[in-house]
Amino acid sequence: MAKSKDATGCGQPNRRTVIIGGGALSAAAIVSTSPARAATPKPERQSVQPGDLFRLRDGPHKGELLTPDMLPVGETCIEAFPFDPAADVERSRNRLNRVLVVRLDPSEMDAATREKAADGVVVYSAICTHQGCTIETWVAETRHLKCFCHLSEFAALQGGEVRSGPARRQLPMVPVALSNEGHVVATDGFTAKPGGAKT
Repeated sequence: MAKSKDATGCGQPNRRTVIIGGGALSAAAIVSTSPARAATPKPERQSVQPGDLFRLRDGPHKGELLTPDMLPVGETCIEAFPFDPAADVERSRNRLNRVLVVRLDPSEMDAATREKAADGVVVYSAICTHQGCTIETWVAETRHLKCFCHLSEFAALQGGEVRSGPARRQLPMVPVALSNEGHVVATDGFTAKPGGAKT
């Protein structure tokens, strides 16, 4: 059955409808052309920031804030997340913040890696740059971080350079220093965007 032309929303608009409707469209156009403001993520979702500490997620010091003496030189890597001491919050609601911390002999590092380390501690993204798998393996003999999804390996002594593919991009690092209290602290964000090739 056909709707009457007098039904709400149907038929020919009268002059009053055109004026009111035109005003609404103008207001909508003004609102839509104003620049959109990107909402600042909550602290727990923000990427690692300068001044962040690192809270260990496993190992004998699980839950503690990282200091170099917690890591035996060259023996293992430990997963951590950045921790914002000002907001008293761990930035673990952002998977791309997952990092691996390992302590190495600074004399074995290349100069660029040594500059980003603190007392031998280096901090790397734990997310493989191939397809975004989580890296969980440390190869002590070669000092490589290894992803078992597709067997990519990254050289921890050489800034996370790819040593075997299929990954093509080196692992991002977080440059670090030591705080006055002896904690490992970020001096900058990631050296490159963390995540897989399609992240």
